[in-house]
Amino acid sequence: MKISNSYLFDQAVRNIQTTQSDVSKSREQIASGKSIVRPSDDTSKLRSIEVLKSQQRKVESYDKGMNYLTDRFQLEESVLLSGSDILTRLKELAIQAANDSMGASDRDLIATEVNNLRDELLSIANTRDVEGNFIFSGSKTESQPFLMNGSTGEVSYEGDNRRLFTAVSDSRILQSNTDGTEIFLPVNRTTTSFNLTGVENAGGYNFRVGDSVIEFDVGSRLVSSEIEGSLNEALLRSSIDGKVEVEVVDGKAAVTLTLTGQAGVALSGIETTQNNGGTTPLSVSVRSTDVEGVDFFKMLSDFSDALSTNTRSNIDRAVSELSFAQEKVAGAIGEIGSKLNTLERQKDINADLGLRLDQMLSSEEDLDYAKAVTQFNAELVRLEATQASFARVAQLSLFQFI
Repeated sequence: MKISNSYLFDQAVRNIQTTQSDVSKSREQIASGKSIVRPSDDTSKLRSIEVLKSQQRKVESYDKGMNYLTDRFQLEESVLLSGSDILTRLKELAIQAANDSMGASDRDLIATEVNNLRDELLSIANTRDVEGNFIFSGSKTESQPFLMNGSTGEVSYEGDNRRLFTAVSDSRILQSNTDGTEIFLPVNRTTTSFNLTGVENAGGYNFRVGDSVIEFDVGSRLVSSEIEGSLNEALLRSSIDGKVEVEVVDGKAAVTLTLTGQAGVALSGIETTQNNGGTTPLSVSVRSTDVEGVDFFKMLSDFSDALSTNTRSNIDRAVSELSFAQEKVAGAIGEIGSKLNTLERQKDINADLGLRLDQMLSSEEDLDYAKAVTQFNAELVRLEATQASFARVAQLSLFQFI
């Protein structure tokens, strides 16, 4: 094989260029702090790096969602705590108004405060977040959830019951919106009808329903031998809202009491007593029991109306209904607190995961400076040696040996 001067020069130039390229690559690595400067440097390692970066972006996305949920739940918790305080005050007013020492004028004053507190609760139910979204309207965040009819005073729910969820990890999701009807629940109002047979003497009767004593008076015409048709000469005296219906059955007066409110627990078949000295017991049986869901804000309006009309039975009913509403709001606050605790724990889990991903990515992507500087110095020495040898070779000539 013939080795010409041209071949020697070309080979030397290629060696210098290769060494310069290695030096330049090492210089870029040191300057960037990364082991891979270009995708072509190491395609297999590049794939692992992209997978790790994708996981990092996913964790960051979860963190952003949890930060939003934390702000949202903290706002809900704050306004519901205020709502709970208002319900506590309403219950105090109901207990105060139920006192026999209160007069009609006193209850009118209480009704004014009740109306103001009801308006505050309505404002709380229509709370917006910092982005202007209604927090208790379900998925219809741009629609005001609770609207009051200006003419009738009735409040209607304009949101929806659709649930939205936000992922906080690869395997966990949390409900991100709140249905207003889950917070401001309808209260159960019970109506029970009792049949009382065996009314033979005029006078007063009573029997017990739950913790309440029902009293009613029977007029003299009900026990007369001239009873015909349907009569209504019985008078109900009770702390429970209700009405009395009387009709003739087989020539005898049959009394039906229909009670609303606290009449949910009935003890039937017990002996009744007569305050006119009679000893004949009545037969008491439950005819029917109906449970009606009464809208949260209608319940408050009924309470206000009971105060304005000085209806003691409905005021007593409001005490138990406000207790029910208070328990439900307290339960909602507890649920929100549980969600906040879940978010805090998940944030810690995601933080640990993010730290592990950072460590793994660093081991794949970051440069080992000690190794890189040693290699860089070695490549500089090799470059200098290559250049020096080329200079020596370039000076060789056969004329020097002639």
